[in-house]
Amino acid sequence: MRVHVVRHLAGYALAALAVSLPWPLLMVVAWDHSGGGSRGAWALGLTGTARMVPYIALSWAVGRLGDRVRRDRLVVATLALRLACLTAVAVAVAQGRVWVAVSAACLAVACGTPAYPAIAAAMPALARSAGLDARRATDVLVTVEAGAWVVGPALGGLLLWPATRGWVPTVAALLTLASLAFVLGLELAGPGDSADRAPGPGLVASVRSQPQVLRALAVVGLVNVALSALAVILLPLSREVWGHGESGFGAATACLGFGALAAPLLGWVVADPAPRRILALLTMATSICSLGWWAGPGPALPLLAVIGACIVVVESTVTQTIQEQMHERHLAGALGIADSVMVSGAFIGTVLAPALVSSAGPRAAAVVMAVGCLGTALVSGRLRNRANPGIFGGAPGRLSTPPLPRSEYEPTHPDRGRDPDPAAAA
Repeated sequence: MRVHVVRHLAGYALAALAVSLPWPLLMVVAWDHSGGGSRGAWALGLTGTARMVPYIALSWAVGRLGDRVRRDRLVVATLALRLACLTAVAVAVAQGRVWVAVSAACLAVACGTPAYPAIAAAMPALARSAGLDARRATDVLVTVEAGAWVVGPALGGLLLWPATRGWVPTVAALLTLASLAFVLGLELAGPGDSADRAPGPGLVASVRSQPQVLRALAVVGLVNVALSALAVILLPLSREVWGHGESGFGAATACLGFGALAAPLLGWVVADPAPRRILALLTMATSICSLGWWAGPGPALPLLAVIGACIVVVESTVTQTIQEQMHERHLAGALGIADSVMVSGAFIGTVLAPALVSSAGPRAAAVVMAVGCLGTALVSGRLRNRANPGIFGGAPGRLSTPPLPRSEYEPTHPDRGRDPDPAAAA
């Protein structure tokens, strides 16, 4: 049913916001606790790293849990664990135990790492069983995932007023509880339910055997290097080129983050994932280059919103490539690897950007990122699969997901929400 898809997406959105919400507060209290200065800078670095490390270290490994157990039970278990961790964050902040709070928030992120691969792996079948377009549903899911990464901290920053600051961890725990209420009792079947567990190649061997999946991983890693580097470059760009200092940087960062929410609109403009991905990368390259050379603070803000939308389009189409090419029994694991690659790319871009700015300046650094997006578009051009139906067959250019057991995924009315059989049509 469509309401089940909506409940899963809403529950995931609330949970993703909840995990991201406390980090601005944690950075503030870590700075205050460390006394500022060089120690405060180290505290900020450790706190920011604590948010990224679980994705890099765990997503590639725990993503395969969605291929081993029932995905609905896995999602509920991750929510229960996140609720416990965020409750611990609230208690630790109230008692002034800063590093306990940071550790608990890091654990909350770690407990949530299996959720996205599991839901993304199940979304095509879940959407088709409800008579919905699987690609559109995936677009919304990836928009929620990418948007929560920046919208959650933005909302958390808005709650740092003295009257609301102490409520931030509690609000995060309540959002997780609401998410649990949304998804509790919903089925999200997966390979763990199937009696047919035929032996086959392992996850790594399956990924390595699919050139399109490998190129998709390369694309999503490179584009996240460029995006995270741009997020760092915006501060010196605002100070030295636009002359708007921290206020311009804040507005630019907000536009870059909230622009992600417009990504589904680009999906309606161009339906086919392959040209949509290339168009998004070319648009990113043009927009970033404009930021570095002739855009002032006025035109920069809409350009940044476009860039934020384009990055989500790229990630969504890469997710669809993995959904199409990977066997169901390794789908969640492959999406977990993609999650690790994305965050690893973001981490690399964050580390490289300061050195690039110091050696070449913010304008040239932005142009380098634009060239990187252009090169990524060339790589992405090889991801077209119109002539390659994938390992599961099917008509060129259509979603070639693996055959699903009738008892698990087929809708009550077999013809509703399913692609026509090319053999029958012939």
